[in-house]
Amino acid sequence: MNIAVSACLLGEPCRFDGEARPCAHVRALAERHRLVPVCPEAAGGLPVPRPPSEIVAGEGVLRVVSAAGDDVTDAFLEGARRTLARVRAEGCSLAILKAKSPSCGSGAVYDGTFSGALTAGYGVAARLLRAEGVRVVDESVLASCLAVSERRRPGALAPLLAGSAAECPALSTERLILRPLNLADTADVFAYGRDPEVGSGAGWAPHRTEDDARFFVEEIASKPHVFGVFERGCDGSCGPCIGSVGLSPDPRRRNVDCLMLGYALARSAWGRGFMTEAAREVLRYGFEELGISLASCACYPSNDRSRRVIEKCGFSREGVMRGAEPALDGTMRDLALHSMTRAEWEAARRGTAAG
Repeated sequence: MNIAVSACLLGEPCRFDGEARPCAHVRALAERHRLVPVCPEAAGGLPVPRPPSEIVAGEGVLRVVSAAGDDVTDAFLEGARRTLARVRAEGCSLAILKAKSPSCGSGAVYDGTFSGALTAGYGVAARLLRAEGVRVVDESVLASCLAVSERRRPGALAPLLAGSAAECPALSTERLILRPLNLADTADVFAYGRDPEVGSGAGWAPHRTEDDARFFVEEIASKPHVFGVFERGCDGSCGPCIGSVGLSPDPRRRNVDCLMLGYALARSAWGRGFMTEAAREVLRYGFEELGISLASCACYPSNDRSRRVIEKCGFSREGVMRGAEPALDGTMRDLALHSMTRAEWEAARRGTAAG
């Protein structure tokens, strides 16, 4: 994976004060990944050193000013554009940018008073990258995700850095094993995917041939954070594939920190609580190891089984999107939309632990 990184985190002295902020967690990524250093402020033509700059909060329009009183908005915008061009050229889908910076800050930036006060928001370059579909995290989010992944699977690639399903880990619950699918699973996927009761509830056409199942395995389930669902044997062995579950970008939301939960389960496994169990583990994985801030999920209003899974997982119902997508017969179907914030997930988890 190619990862864009604030150059100061790699040790380059490009900050406003002529210093660097080297981060061991970030620099260690170079062992497995190609790191692409970026400095939006330098790319915008600002000198090193230079007066510190901050985004003026609460004005409704973007304005960046320096401590010397100069309006440097144009330089910041130009630097953001050049950074986006570099990120696109290098094929980076993830950027690790310096926290609180007026260019790179992610979630919180200084408020323009030069008093050390922070306000919710994003730096100029971080805003543009996120708007164009690039995931942006700061060094603290990176460290948190890496710590959880290392604790669970010492020495393995952290899921945040995975570029395909094959690079993702296997997950486990009390009764299930969740692992990336491979071609050896095609016959099992076809066995449940051909059932009209399974496909119709999830919004896709039943598999007509094993080629349909193979396409699912090779193209759809090859994306990162998609897993096959397997029943765990008494000896810990992995049984046949009985479904799939995963997280993917939500096509209805322009939010790179949101992933959508999707799933399907063989009819023979219905009524045993398997999908709720699998979905809860995948949500933990998303919030803890991918650092997402929001999970979403949608189902057809008539799909009571899916609705019960969503409710048991703790999602909040947002409403119904009318005429959202075509059914197999071409008629338009409504979608019931649901979401869960990180705070809601953490609260539900604390409640479960307390109970």
